[in-house]
Amino acid sequence: MNGSKNVMPMLAALLAAIIGGVVWALIVVVTEYEVGIVAWAIGGLAALAVSFSAKKITPVHQILAVVASLLGILLGKYFVYGYFLIGEAEGIMSMFQMEVMRMFPQFFSTLFSGMDIIFVLLAIVTAWQLPVKLASNRDKGEEPVPAE
Repeated sequence: MNGSKNVMPMLAALLAAIIGGVVWALIVVVTEYEVGIVAWAIGGLAALAVSFSAKKITPVHQILAVVASLLGILLGKYFVYGYFLIGEAEGIMSMFQMEVMRMFPQFFSTLFSGMDIIFVLLAIVTAWQLPVKLASNRDKGEEPVPAE
C-alpha cells in the first residue's frame, strides 16, 4: 500500500465531509427541520470525492469514504447541537468552546433517532459502493477505440 496514493482521496473526502456537515447544519438551522436524506447525501459526496481524486479505487479508498461520511454526519449533528445549545446570541464560534464539546457526548444518543440510523446506514453503503461503481464506469469510458 502506497500512502501517497491515499493522501489526495483522504483530503478530498474530508473536505467533502466537512462541507456536507456544514450544509446539513445550515439546512436544519434555516428550516428548523432535520432532513435525514442529507446524511445519505454526505455519504455520496464523500464517495464522489474519493472516486474523482483516486486513479484506482482500492478497499482503502472505500474505507476512507465511509469514515469521511461518518465524520461529516457527526459534524453536522455537532453543529446543529452547538447552534441550538448556544443559540444565536453567543455567536457561531462559541460552539467550539471546550465546555460545549465536553457536553456533546452526553447528548449524543438523543441526537439520533431511528430514521437517523437508517440514513447513516444508507450513507455507509453508498460511501462503500459508489467509488467502485464510478471507477468501473470511468474505466469503461476510457477503453481505446479501434482504428478503422
